[in-house]
Amino acid sequence: IMYLCLLISFSSFSQTSVNEYKYVSVPDNYSFLKGNDQYQLNSLTVFLFEKNNFTVLNSLKNYPSDLATNSCLLLKSDLIKIKGFFKTKLQLVLTDCRDNIVFSSEIGQSKLKDFKKSFQEALRNTFVSVTELNYGYSGVLPPLNPRFRLLLIRGLKKAKRLRPLLL
Repeated sequence: IMYLCLLISFSSFSQTSVNEYKYVSVPDNYSFLKGNDQYQLNSLTVFLFEKNNFTVLNSLKNYPSDLATNSCLLLKSDLIKIKGFFKTKLQLVLTDCRDNIVFSSEIGQSKLKDFKKSFQEALRNTFVSVTELNYGYSGVLPPLNPRFRLLLIRGLKKAKRLRPLLL
């Protein structure tokens, strides 16, 4: 019964939609780049998130009070460079507090030869799928997964049957 309660509590707080997250963080540096904000990709990422109505935290020094109490309100963004011949390919990935992937964008591509212009164009192309999300923070927890709701009902019925035996 204890296992069932734990399972249900974890499942009820698992978030599956981007709209269930209040904040998104943007790192100072992406792993495939050599320096902070190289090619202004991090700044452009912040701009594009804000353009799509996200609340961006690019410095996690000053946590908002609700985030300090519930770190799972935050999505971590990462940009992945995909190898391509004569093309720059990028993909945006958003992960939750348990490092589960919540969203992966379409692969943004560019054939431009100048690195800065190419990376920026590819990044803008990844945000086409972010724009299609029509993000708006819902502020509500997702409904309980139907499979776990059924387990809860079965567990409660079994607990009622076993109660006289436990006393």
